[in-house]
Amino acid sequence: MNRPIRTLHVDIEGGRGGSSRSLYQLISRLDRSRVEPIVAYRETGPLEDWYKDLGIRIVHVPEIGSYVPRTKNSAKIFAASLPRLLGTNQAARRLLEIAEENDVEILHLNYEGLFLLAARLRQLTSRPMICHVRAHLPINAWSRWLVRKLSRAVDHYFFISPQEEERVRQLEAGRLLPGQVLWNIAPQYRKRVPFDEVKEAVYLGNIDWSKGTDRLIDVAAALKKLSVDGLKIAIYGEPRRARPAYFNQMNARVQSEGLSGLIEFRGFTSEPETVLSKAFALIRPSRERDPWGRDVIEATSFGVPVLATGDYGGVVDSGVTGFLVDPFDASTMAAKLKVLLEDETLWKRMSAAAISRGETIFSGQQQVAQFTSVLEKLRSEDV
Repeated sequence: MNRPIRTLHVDIEGGRGGSSRSLYQLISRLDRSRVEPIVAYRETGPLEDWYKDLGIRIVHVPEIGSYVPRTKNSAKIFAASLPRLLGTNQAARRLLEIAEENDVEILHLNYEGLFLLAARLRQLTSRPMICHVRAHLPINAWSRWLVRKLSRAVDHYFFISPQEEERVRQLEAGRLLPGQVLWNIAPQYRKRVPFDEVKEAVYLGNIDWSKGTDRLIDVAAALKKLSVDGLKIAIYGEPRRARPAYFNQMNARVQSEGLSGLIEFRGFTSEPETVLSKAFALIRPSRERDPWGRDVIEATSFGVPVLATGDYGGVVDSGVTGFLVDPFDASTMAAKLKVLLEDETLWKRMSAAAISRGETIFSGQQQVAQFTSVLEKLRSEDV
């Protein structure tokens, strides 16, 4: 076949989260003479303008539901997700209507939380399906259920790091579905402001217990004890829709502990590149110990030293491009920030090493080649 491969990509965040931004960075780089993408999305947001600017068709499918287990409260999270999940059949049929109307050959689910949608789609179509695995799933019955459903429905996995692949293989119980690591792609490097103008350590992501956002308050308190002047922690993100109480508790702590001058909630940003170009450091205090998310790769590519929990050094090279603090300790993290703030030479060395690492791993050329190769293989097998 000489015509481009027609693909339908399913997004849940509308450009307001890491999975959505990662999908955009991939799709925007595809060779349109080889791949002709369409994007179906659940949430409205900046995604709509992104793809319209590229001339890529987008279709709003609000019925799409998703669920991913966590290390804590998986059952409660499932219950909160259930109203949306009840629309799975309707979403699957709508997606197949879009596929039929546009002669789509391959379906791409951009998030493992779409596993029930994948299972229903498999009942309705024989089209090849691929799925991105973006979360480091906990080892529990909920995750085993998710992986079992996915592995029976999709034809190929893309994992955002070796850690996700290792975990899914643990949960697959011997069923070795084809898959490979496909690192996320970072935006093109944007010139940084000088060291003496960077005054904020930033957090980018959902305000969520599993992400350890509340730990930032402990870091701010530790900075206060160390009498660190001129550095503020800026939190860019929103609380998950079903759990506003967590954010309210954090806000109350900031006020009661007198930390409002050291930590500030900025809300969602549609331009993390601008935030990172002015950032002194990125903090990722995740309870999931996963120092390789979208925030980390973008910070690394923009030359921002990263302080994160976990011991995996595939993205953050501790002592070279940032610091891994494992287990989490607020005093240690604050001390590392203080060292960076007082040692411009060290900060510049880490920044340069991070930029070099980003150019090597996250520039996108290899990712596009990998992704396109899998599409072409699946098309040839489906003929």
